[in-house]
Amino acid sequence: MRKIILFLVFAFILVSCDASQSGSSGSGSFLPSFGSSSKKTPEVNVYVGTSGLTAEFAKTAPPPKVFEQSSFPILLRIRNIGAYSLNYPSSPLGILSIGRERDYIPQLIIEENNKITLRANDNELAFGVDGKTQLNPQGDELIISINARTGKLDPQSENKQSTLTATLCYPYKTTLSTTICIDPDVAGVRPGKKACTVKELAFNGGQGAPIAIVKIEPQMIPEVGQSPGSKADVIKPQFLIFVENKGKGTPVDNRFYSESCSRRDAADVAYPWNVAYIRAYTTSETKEAKENFGNQLICCPNKDGQCPETATGDTAGFLRFKDKKDYIRCTFKKGILRNSDAYTSPLRIEIDYGYVQTISTSFFIQKPLKY
Repeated sequence: MRKIILFLVFAFILVSCDASQSGSSGSGSFLPSFGSSSKKTPEVNVYVGTSGLTAEFAKTAPPPKVFEQSSFPILLRIRNIGAYSLNYPSSPLGILSIGRERDYIPQLIIEENNKITLRANDNELAFGVDGKTQLNPQGDELIISINARTGKLDPQSENKQSTLTATLCYPYKTTLSTTICIDPDVAGVRPGKKACTVKELAFNGGQGAPIAIVKIEPQMIPEVGQSPGSKADVIKPQFLIFVENKGKGTPVDNRFYSESCSRRDAADVAYPWNVAYIRAYTTSETKEAKENFGNQLICCPNKDGQCPETATGDTAGFLRFKDKKDYIRCTFKKGILRNSDAYTSPLRIEIDYGYVQTISTSFFIQKPLKY
């Protein structure tokens, strides 16, 4: 027993000395410092901002001047600074279409990599690029390298200004998760303190996507027109959701976003441009919700222009933007008894759409100098 006590005292003195030397030697020691605490990395909210993808041509590629019948480089930088990732197969890929004057730029050769897939046309490719995450709060970027060749100028022309365009067509999603108040006391006459207050919610910072939810106006609607004791004692929470296109592009039906880069005339498709689908859920999306949509609100008007009082299955609403704005009404499927207490409920809103945006750059094609 005496040997054990002496050994423990000796071990305590040794550890104390090492800890003292560790404190004086700074970061050079490998021994832990007692009493220190590791700092937790703060969580980053990636669902802010009003941009999805951005694109720009390099300032020197294409160069300001190129000669006829010669090769020149084109570099295009695509960044995803929104919160939705384009990463096959978890989501469809984006499409890039390069527009050019084929008489003066007859050839384009696009360099492939693990995030780029060439399409049938020599001026189109499919690409993937990740959005903002906790590990990468700035979003990912993609550099597209293209080798081009100029054609021959007209005999009467010494130079010619030519324009390149890059059109991005890609699927995107806006997601908002918030908390709303449900208060069946429509008249506000019930005595006592309530758990929450029904009020308008404003969202000025965007949700990390070009289509932004800017405001939600809750309304508690009494069910009327029925016999006493049935629907007369029930209210249905309802929400007016106001949406704006804050980006520089145009939303398109997400079923036809790919064709939007190849075929700009989509007159055979009903409402293809300036539209989006919106869905609202009372809780976060679960596997059960995907199967029977039990927690989904009825948003109207739907794609058929209808506003059903009851519905099953997917009850998505259909947005039609005018002057980049629209609003829609989403209602609980089931009513709530009017004698129920006020309570808070999660609300999740998702907007699905395709998005089309175009950038351009110009340069001069000139004949070689003659001496």
